[in-house]
Amino acid sequence: MAAQRYVSEALLLLVALLLVLAGCGTNQAPGQPGAIATSTSIQQEGTASASPTPTSCSTAPTATPTPTPSPAPRPTPTPTPARPGVPPAPLPTGKVILVSLSGQWLYAYADGTLAFDNAVETGRPELPTPSGTFSVLEKLRDVTFTSPWPPGSPNYYEPTHINYALLFKAGGYFLHDAWWHVKFGPRSNVPHQLPDGSWETGSHGCVGMPIPEAKRLYEWTPVGTPVIIRN
Repeated sequence: MAAQRYVSEALLLLVALLLVLAGCGTNQAPGQPGAIATSTSIQQEGTASASPTPTSCSTAPTATPTPTPSPAPRPTPTPTPARPGVPPAPLPTGKVILVSLSGQWLYAYADGTLAFDNAVETGRPELPTPSGTFSVLEKLRDVTFTSPWPPGSPNYYEPTHINYALLFKAGGYFLHDAWWHVKFGPRSNVPHQLPDGSWETGSHGCVGMPIPEAKRLYEWTPVGTPVIIRN
């Protein structure tokens, strides 16, 4: 009898223990760490992907840039004429510039030796470049030449930007770049027809040349350099 009682009590304890364990497992599952957080996280990610926040780039109109005006086309220079014979240096020492009116050519010498030379265009027949011995009085960069003649005059010209200018005689006589001119060299100072059918003539009395040559002369020449112009 005692043995049966012990077995019955043991079974009762086992059943009670199983009931307790079953109850604990049921109450613990909803409280698993991260279960609600994971669910919430999934819902939030779904909401975010369904309704993306617009950016200013997608809603702001794109401004249309203002076009930059294209610079006026530069004339195409004619082929460089054949170089004439180089005259001897007019001075044996120092720097000196020689301009040939008949050859429409400029020569630059240093201590009796030719440093460089290039084609030029001088004054038209009615406004000739003065001949004689002068000197560089002033060097000017990025200046505007204005016409001393009034509008309506056959000699009038619009205000013109000049990149490099060497004043060699008072009254507005310069060695400078003539970027609008096409032909340089022999007979460029008299009326002549260009390949495109248009016409041009010489300067208003200055000595003009292409921009690269004017830049080189400007950088090479100090104020006071003699300028000799002759036929």
